[in-house]
Amino acid sequence: MTSSTRQWWRRATAAMKDKRSVYLSRVAGGGHRAEMEAAVIHATNHDERSVDYKNAARVFAWARTSPACLAPLLRALTRRATRTRSWAVALKTLLITHGVLLCSAAAPCVGRLPFDFSDFRDQSACPSVASYGFSAFVRAYFQFLDYRSVLSSSGSQFDNQDNSSSSSSVNSIEGDLEMLAKMQDLQELLMQIRPYADGMEVGLILEAMNCVIIEIFEVYSCICRGIARFLVDVLGSNVSNSSASHTAAASSKAKMAVPSEERKRLGMAGMRVLRRAAEQSVQLSSYFSLCRSLGVLNAAEIPPVESIPEEDIRDLEALVRDHIPGIAENRNYGKEEEERRSRKPSKTVVTEEWEVFEDDTATAATPSVNSIENPFFSLEDEVKPALLRLPWDPPTRHQTAPPFAGGNLIELISRNIN
Repeated sequence: MTSSTRQWWRRATAAMKDKRSVYLSRVAGGGHRAEMEAAVIHATNHDERSVDYKNAARVFAWARTSPACLAPLLRALTRRATRTRSWAVALKTLLITHGVLLCSAAAPCVGRLPFDFSDFRDQSACPSVASYGFSAFVRAYFQFLDYRSVLSSSGSQFDNQDNSSSSSSVNSIEGDLEMLAKMQDLQELLMQIRPYADGMEVGLILEAMNCVIIEIFEVYSCICRGIARFLVDVLGSNVSNSSASHTAAASSKAKMAVPSEERKRLGMAGMRVLRRAAEQSVQLSSYFSLCRSLGVLNAAEIPPVESIPEEDIRDLEALVRDHIPGIAENRNYGKEEEERRSRKPSKTVVTEEWEVFEDDTATAATPSVNSIENPFFSLEDEVKPALLRLPWDPPTRHQTAPPFAGGNLIELISRNIN
């Protein structure tokens, strides 16, 4: 039996499984609930070449209609997830679950996902390198979606916080830093969703990575806004001339209300978050390059990620030390970063002859607060790329798009959301 014949029989068997599942769901009865389960089965079929957008749109429409529809939809998706050993069905289940959580108003009440793909193994075909790659892709997507659901259930988002004086207290700033660390963990999980073997450039994988690109853009924007807010709260309105005037009064009140020891601790924690953000910006650039090489449409027009120079981070650390009383006396501040940098091989040429340049004499030894540009304040003013569509943006249809890479699931999620 040739490989094409085996593939034909495998697809025919998978189609029979889907029809049998739909028949059993209708025989079981239940009226509207059976109709929901049948739509879920159609939307998560075994076809690796295409997605049933019609039934996916029906599922998303039910999720938007009423919060009461979330529970039966999740039960149907859970039954589908617990019975499958096919990577295509598992990935489609995750994609539909992702869309349902975005569409339903009751999604923050879900918490952990009701199914588990953390140890998923594809058994739809003979074991191969590609099969292991698809299994790893499903596990990575599940880890992200499960953590995202837990994070959403905590009810803490930067966009839901105001800039009043009460929001700049110690507890609020500390809560913001904790949420920033969690968002950075979420971004780490997102960057793990990638092809792990050759031959994975199929339509279903590209569809999933289109959704991942949108999530990365949203999470990264949230991290940048959180760091900008932290810098305003801790350093004050002098950090950047582009900061809003109404945040200056709030930050000045916060400085008077927050003890110096607390501000010292918060400043040190914030700089650790900033250093991690700088490292992740480099990783994001590499990830977007990979997505462009694979043909992921939403990655085609994303602007380059601006990395934070090491000199700017050191200047910000100096500002935190000088701006917060008591932090300069802490000799252990930044010790881990200094030790890490000292382990790198030095490329400096040591000489006893010194030359003085005019630029050096014109610049002060201590960096000025107003001379440092905060890279996090400019993100909100950037224009979104034309090809990048968030789930709540109006759907736009691309003129030329490769098959299965047009982000059609994203258009279904965003349809009629307003």
